[in-house]
Amino acid sequence: MLLAAATVPRRASAHDSLAHLREEFQQEHDPVKRARRFPRLGSALIAEMRRLEDARQFDAVPPLYREYHDDATAAFDGLMAGARDAERHPKGFRELEIHFRDSLRSLNDLLYGVPLDDRESLRKAQHDIEIMDDRLVQALFPRVPDKPRTPPSGPAEHPLS
Repeated sequence: MLLAAATVPRRASAHDSLAHLREEFQQEHDPVKRARRFPRLGSALIAEMRRLEDARQFDAVPPLYREYHDDATAAFDGLMAGARDAERHPKGFRELEIHFRDSLRSLNDLLYGVPLDDRESLRKAQHDIEIMDDRLVQALFPRVPDKPRTPPSGPAEHPLS
């Protein structure tokens, strides 16, 4: 009985923290600060989606998945709309890219628990996040490394021949 009483406040506080994270994210207008806040909100949304799948409430997952996608897009678009050089000033870009890279596998795993009717639209949302991640990497590392300057392999002629 004590164990049951101990788990109820955790769930309520986890839900309250998700609501608090949503509110903080929505109220932030600075694109860098918003992008830096998104990983906490995104992780909380993923944790809530997992909890719902574990509780077999599969119909409740797609709206949260779409919310994740919409908030991720808002954070990404805010960063990309500015004229900031991500290579020289990576704040926001770096945190968002790391979060996307870490969360893509979890998002893919969540797809298999949702109803078949919702999967295709959620796959498109996941694909959008993959594209955003690729664009963040390109923004952070825009330079293409020079080709290696090693001599070509193969038999070389002896200089005295």
